[in-house]
Amino acid sequence: MTAVQMDEAFAAGLRELLVEQVHGAGSPSRWSARPRRWTARAGVVLVLAAGGGGIAYATGALTTEPGGNAVTELASPVTATGTGTQTIDLGTPPAGSTAIYISFTCLTAGDFTFADGAGLGCDSANAGPQSTPVTYTLPIAPGQESTTITATPSARWSLVATYASVTTTPWGVNASGQTYGTQNQHGIPDLVAVIATNHLAGYVYADQLFTPPPQTPSQAVAEDNAPPSPPRTLTVYQSDGKTPIGEFVASG
Repeated sequence: MTAVQMDEAFAAGLRELLVEQVHGAGSPSRWSARPRRWTARAGVVLVLAAGGGGIAYATGALTTEPGGNAVTELASPVTATGTGTQTIDLGTPPAGSTAIYISFTCLTAGDFTFADGAGLGCDSANAGPQSTPVTYTLPIAPGQESTTITATPSARWSLVATYASVTTTPWGVNASGQTYGTQNQHGIPDLVAVIATNHLAGYVYADQLFTPPPQTPSQAVAEDNAPPSPPRTLTVYQSDGKTPIGEFVASG
């Protein structure tokens, strides 16, 4: 069975839309433009653009979580370092290119935005040349030969970018028939990949990680006016969904 719960950002957008409808100021176009997926590591938050095809990983490796992107590099990488907003020339894409594979490093604190609207925020404690890069696959349009990083004027960054062919891998299925892996354009698996507080990679149950979205305007208003709920500690399992290996702290 595949979980169908909406993620936190999408649910927040739906809640805001329902609240606006109650007050007579709702706009479906405003709601649909909100971010739809979040990926985070300590001090870094990446907000993926609504409807975008990009997948983000807080690692420099090309390893693929089930349901994630399998990336095949098709050209020599282009390295760039910049301050503020800049456009990087990548040359003519080779045949078969479907995306730009980017390994991005925050050299200073700041806000950074990829060409498809995905936003990356870094704080000073987790920025610098030795910080872990965030990798991102950015869909390309026909004839595209460059990409733009929009950044806080004083913020410094570096990246390595190359043309690539990207395909979405299938979710894994365990002996209990549960899907496991990462959220993608097809939805959310039963077991969602996370990194536990002990730094082990594992999975938490989607129905525990994602809170159900509001179903009515009155429910949305009540949730919008309620105080923030405390963080929740979830058990992290191996892909079997039974063997515990650690804990994951989910925001309220």
